[in-house]
Amino acid sequence: MAQQTPGTGRGITRRQLVQTSVAVGVGGLVVGAGAGYTAARAGAATRAAAPAPGAAGGGGEIKVVGIFPLTGFIAADGKEMRNGTVMAIDEINEMGGLLGQKLAYIEIDDKDSLAEDIPTAFNRAVDVEKPDVIISGYHLGSGPEFDIVANAGRLYYNVNTQQRWVDRYTKEPAKYWSIFQADPTDTMYGKGFALWLDTLVKSGQYTPRKKTAVILGGDDPYDSWIAQNFEEKIKELGWTVTAKESFAASKVADWGPLLSKARRDPPGILFTTDYSPAGNASMAKQLAANPIRTLVYQQYGPSVPEYMDLAGNAANGIIWATVLGRVPDQMTKDWMAKYKTKFGADPGWANAPGNYDTTWFWAKSVALAGTATDYKRVAQASERLIHRGITGSVRMVNHAGVAFPGETNDPSLGQAHIIVQIQDREHKVISPAPWSDGDFQLPPWLKG
Repeated sequence: MAQQTPGTGRGITRRQLVQTSVAVGVGGLVVGAGAGYTAARAGAATRAAAPAPGAAGGGGEIKVVGIFPLTGFIAADGKEMRNGTVMAIDEINEMGGLLGQKLAYIEIDDKDSLAEDIPTAFNRAVDVEKPDVIISGYHLGSGPEFDIVANAGRLYYNVNTQQRWVDRYTKEPAKYWSIFQADPTDTMYGKGFALWLDTLVKSGQYTPRKKTAVILGGDDPYDSWIAQNFEEKIKELGWTVTAKESFAASKVADWGPLLSKARRDPPGILFTTDYSPAGNASMAKQLAANPIRTLVYQQYGPSVPEYMDLAGNAANGIIWATVLGRVPDQMTKDWMAKYKTKFGADPGWANAPGNYDTTWFWAKSVALAGTATDYKRVAQASERLIHRGITGSVRMVNHAGVAFPGETNDPSLGQAHIIVQIQDREHKVISPAPWSDGDFQLPPWLKG
């Protein structure tokens, strides 16, 4: 939702933001998407000495570089990332800019976003473009970019959803002070879903034949970490894992052999971790053609609009989740309408709103710092800020977002780990309250 700033055409100023959008309380600064809700804490990371800010952003402009996978096999997600970022930048510029300066946007395509693609894109960003900030979504080969950005002393905001990033940051906060992951880590995917599933069974809404699970996990770090966390938590809750199989992440041509692991003895839950929208749609079609009497969980892929186009009615009954998802409130509905007007299509659930929130989170940090080029001051503002956005409240702990309800019980202090079920070709958020807009239903293949 566009920020409403009383204005004179001079853009968002620090004074205006403090006067209209900030409440100072115990712990820090409160800033919301419409005018301001939020509290915060200052981190220790940026107290380390930072390189002197460069000359980027001169000439009356603040330079923003967006790095997204726009032509590779996850281009559908890349387009969402780009659109969310551009929408926020355009809104800021339409309001007069930031601290009296317009945002100049430069786009870099990192293609398939693999480890071999990332250095080229980020080296170009820091060596050639020399931006005041780099905004990106997630990267499949994430890792090389962190040292490139840290060594250059540039600000970098992303939604990589990585526990590995938090581990890296906490080991060397003085080195990585300028980097922020504006969403929670992938740890809560597996653990959070296991807790939700066990609660669902205890509530009597779902009675599995047996409390068993079959896990189909991809072979990359993202998939395997999610599968590992689900397995550990579901066993802790008293369930039995009867089969666990690995596959080439996002490259499964035929799900039949993998699904056979669940057909032999249908489990209480079939938990899968493939993030590919096309791969998940293919799985849904095979399951619809030959159902297995179990609940089915798919990881993230259904959040991308491409999934529903490919899966059609086969998607009905599927459960999926994301720790970076738009919450179904009125502010989000207003934002979705503006997005559709601007881009001619509905936004997905994760990357368009996630990158929109990320860009506004950085912009508000700049406004609070009163500078776009003293990167240390901007980073310190980011450590203290909570931005109420489309995905909930973006708040930093160890330079990463916080998951609600897994990492905080206060919905105003975290981003919602939404669990969604597809019902009559519509996505219904069935957890967590207060963000839910539907209730769990038995899938069509389990009725009767």
